[in-house]
Amino acid sequence: MLNSIEAPTRAPAGDRTSATRWLRNLSVLSLGSSIALTAATRALRQLGATVEVASSPDSVSPAMLRDSAIVLIDRIEGAVDLPGLPSASTERYMEFVAAHNSRGVWVTVSAYGISNARRDAVASEVTLLAAGGILGHSRVGDELPPIIPASPIGLKLVGQVTAMAALHGVHARLETGGPIHVDVSAQAAIVATGLTLEMGHSLAHCPDEGGSARYGAPTGFFQCADGAVYVVVLEQHQWEGFKTSLAPRLDAVLTLEDARTNADEVNQALAEWTSTRTAADCERTLQAAGVPCTSVNTVERMIQRSHESGRPFGLEFDAAPMLPADITEIPGKNPAPRAKGAIPVRDLRVLDAGHVLAVPLSTAWLGAMGAQVTKMEDPDRLDVYRRRGPFSEGVPGLNRSGYFNHINFCKALMDIVVDADGSSLDVTDFDVVMHNVTARRAARVGFDTASVTAHITPKLALASSGFGLTGEWSSYRAYGHNIHAFAGLVAATRDARNEMADVGTPWADPLTSVALTTWVLAWSLAPERLSSYAIDISMSELMAAQLDDLLHADSEEIYRPADTGGDFFVRISGTARLLAVSLRSASDVTCFESTTGQSLPEFTRRGQLIEYGPAEDGTLTVELMDERLRASGIPTALVLTTHELAKDDFLRSTELFQAVESKALGRYDVTGLPWRFVGRPKAQLTAAPERP
Repeated sequence: MLNSIEAPTRAPAGDRTSATRWLRNLSVLSLGSSIALTAATRALRQLGATVEVASSPDSVSPAMLRDSAIVLIDRIEGAVDLPGLPSASTERYMEFVAAHNSRGVWVTVSAYGISNARRDAVASEVTLLAAGGILGHSRVGDELPPIIPASPIGLKLVGQVTAMAALHGVHARLETGGPIHVDVSAQAAIVATGLTLEMGHSLAHCPDEGGSARYGAPTGFFQCADGAVYVVVLEQHQWEGFKTSLAPRLDAVLTLEDARTNADEVNQALAEWTSTRTAADCERTLQAAGVPCTSVNTVERMIQRSHESGRPFGLEFDAAPMLPADITEIPGKNPAPRAKGAIPVRDLRVLDAGHVLAVPLSTAWLGAMGAQVTKMEDPDRLDVYRRRGPFSEGVPGLNRSGYFNHINFCKALMDIVVDADGSSLDVTDFDVVMHNVTARRAARVGFDTASVTAHITPKLALASSGFGLTGEWSSYRAYGHNIHAFAGLVAATRDARNEMADVGTPWADPLTSVALTTWVLAWSLAPERLSSYAIDISMSELMAAQLDDLLHADSEEIYRPADTGGDFFVRISGTARLLAVSLRSASDVTCFESTTGQSLPEFTRRGQLIEYGPAEDGTLTVELMDERLRASGIPTALVLTTHELAKDDFLRSTELFQAVESKALGRYDVTGLPWRFVGRPKAQLTAAPERP
């Protein structure tokens, strides 16, 4: 059966909508409706493409494969039957693609990519998060199993990356004129997005711990009279606001560094303060002082609050946007020649006016695709990542930050002057201007929507913020973990102790990077751009859009008995390493027990930790179990950390890590694009711009 889904109609200019017609000339054929493909097709349909979903190979003809602008296929969980090619081996599958993809872009998303030694391996949500390093950083103790998110956010993010890769493929086809086969690795997609900061820390050889471990005090969840809030303080000015809000409790703690030294005292003071107030009151009070504090909402509560706040958001219908945003169409002024026809990505002129993570990572990806990206810096207000590190080898320096260098590659540097008389910035020569700073700062420097779209059409102005530029939360400050709590992920996720928990990485930020990049690629492929557009992205709305399945989830989890499989972790007594395993049927259970020589106990919870005693001859290891089970077609993966992934022989063989050269650091690795064009070398990346 073939289901045809037309792109939604765009609302009039100025109306709040998330649909465009930019991809109206693109036809997309999805061979199946997996979690990843559903996320990809929802995003492409929202951007104007016409999508057909084939539920069986019998409904697909060679002509459909040949004539579709984009063909999507998901091999993450196993080979997919194709017309005339049942249960194809990778070799036969590649021959099939070559024979049927004579005009368009074919996108294959698989567990580890189809251009390497693991081309036939499979994965599940849990093993994907293990292989991608997320579970290795989502722990509450070495003796307990990792935290598994309540929603399949890994597969959904891979789907979003697949849509982004498909549009890059369309650009490549326009440039070369020939068919393109895009090979997307689900593991690489997770490493390059959800794990990006931790990878920067490891690849730059920074000391101490990376990611969320760098947070000081106060940091974490704090119970209120009617719920909980998440609070994090990372800057001195935030500490000043926080201390004022709790005065006189912490008046003797003068600086943020003092607070980190006295973390127990600070966190105890905040816990006492929040315990007598409602979550909403804590949120409003601390946010008014400039402190990132958000309530822990369910998805339902987040939607309800959005309607109360003046920025209504919903997920209660099938056409709910995968990439929610406010879109404003600005009538054309002085149309430029590039208002007609696609703008090749190599000709796209992009201004990165952002900081920290979401915007810089997006523009780095665009630079890796060939766009002309300029990093704007105000010498008096340098990016916090450039200033604060962590620094390579522990040696401070403005050009030595592991985070900054890892997410700012493939850019040129442009300094500006901002003083009482205004700003030296001129945005005239840029097609795309992207930022994630406050509206006040954007207006002062001159990259707000009004400034960007004032003179020449077409222009695309993108703003990313925690809660959007409109509504009562528009001034709220937030980091990734605040967004997870606010959007509903934390309330639904439990750790091994059955306590409320979060993903151990800033998931919302790279998710936003994917969305920003996808918007830019779609806009540049539009057949015409007679108007300019402003895109206002709320990270909390974007995060919640990935959690729509939680709206209808049962309050009690149902665990599969041991005879039909499930998701669990294995450890050998006396060792530390964990193996994630997903058994999907009774035959998988039989395969597991015969391959490992071990029986399965009755499962009591998803993500249960099973410990086996060591074999007398010492041959039973999780590494050997991983190898044998993976060869048998069982989804397994070692639970790896970034330090292990940075040295992993297999991952390095895929060329996900690419070397760049700089004056300050010499030759070092960054994480590149998590896909490749089959039969073509990856483009060479350049190091992040350095300051004199």
